[in-house]
Amino acid sequence: MRILAVSDVEDNNLENVISLKNDRLASVDYIFSCGDLSRKYLEYITDSVKKSLYFVSGNHYVLQFYGDKFKSFKMLRKLYYGKGMRFRFGGIDMHGRVEILENYIIAGFGGAMRYNPGNFQFEEFEMERIVKRTASAIKWIRFRDFINFRKKKEIIVMSHAPVAGVHDKKDRCHQGFKCFRKFIRKMKPILWMHGHVHFEDQKKEQNSILGKTLIANVYSSKIIDIAGYKINVDNVHSL
Repeated sequence: MRILAVSDVEDNNLENVISLKNDRLASVDYIFSCGDLSRKYLEYITDSVKKSLYFVSGNHYVLQFYGDKFKSFKMLRKLYYGKGMRFRFGGIDMHGRVEILENYIIAGFGGAMRYNPGNFQFEEFEMERIVKRTASAIKWIRFRDFINFRKKKEIIVMSHAPVAGVHDKKDRCHQGFKCFRKFIRKMKPILWMHGHVHFEDQKKEQNSILGKTLIANVYSSKIIDIAGYKINVDNVHSL
């Protein structure tokens, strides 16, 4: 599986690769967006690469994706807890959702730690509720596979916010969620992709290992190759 992962800022390197039309992105299977990118930019990428989009929303551009959901408390509650949402603007909204892609289970968590009255921000206990429900859904998928003698599917997670203690920062806005660490410890995903944290120094390490999970900051675009347990993360311009 080859993923084009994008997040947070429009990447000139990616746009250059697209404009050259030299098929360097032809081998991409899916596009994953880890948030804080506009609808217009995501539509540009999906129209150019011509692959399916899976996304979570960050704490910016929220109204571009969910403006209609803010019209009632009931709709807003569904949005924040990942219920009743799937297809949105040509992509699949992965917030609080589980999908099966090939031999992998994909899970997603949007938003960031609450730091002001803005949209799509969560307290730790609110995100933990979403994470626990998602873990239960994954366990159910694995149980069905077990009783039907199917091969165990590995887990891939996409989020906007980072994992607590991995790539995050001290200010509340960019703090990671502790419940993400609990999920990693219990569910042991092979890959966790996130955005939200802007590295001004691109030489700073953006890939880390927690347990057996590779945690990758995909700011601003990355190509991720996954073959079983072997995962390789590259910058787009290195293709």
